[in-house]
Amino acid sequence: MVRLLIALTLILVSVSIAVIVERRKVENPFSVKRNQLPTLVPPQDFGLESEAAIIIFTESTCRSCSTVLALLRGPAGANVAVAEVEYGENPELHRKYGIDTVPTTVLVEGDGNVVEGWTGKIEVGELARALALVV
Repeated sequence: MVRLLIALTLILVSVSIAVIVERRKVENPFSVKRNQLPTLVPPQDFGLESEAAIIIFTESTCRSCSTVLALLRGPAGANVAVAEVEYGENPELHRKYGIDTVPTTVLVEGDGNVVEGWTGKIEVGELARALALVV
């Protein structure tokens, strides 16, 4: 009976440790530095013409990125050009603009000045207010 109690205790401790370790896993390997947005992002660097544009920096395993992309490419984007810069395809552009959090989204004027920017998800109201400044 004592051996059974010891075995059950060991199993309980092992399961508890496994649960704690699983909860501490980091899903996104990028570090988070909020409010670290570039101030100049020329649309020409992304194959866009000299007009207002939305540039979104993403990473293929980022779940929030697809949500933000759907918002920007949908009716909320107000027909503004959208360029996606995926880290696996363009790590040099992420480094050039100091992007270490995805999704990072910037709304730029034709000359590349950043009008507004977000890290993480975007609220539709915030996007609409920002687009009103350039459209």
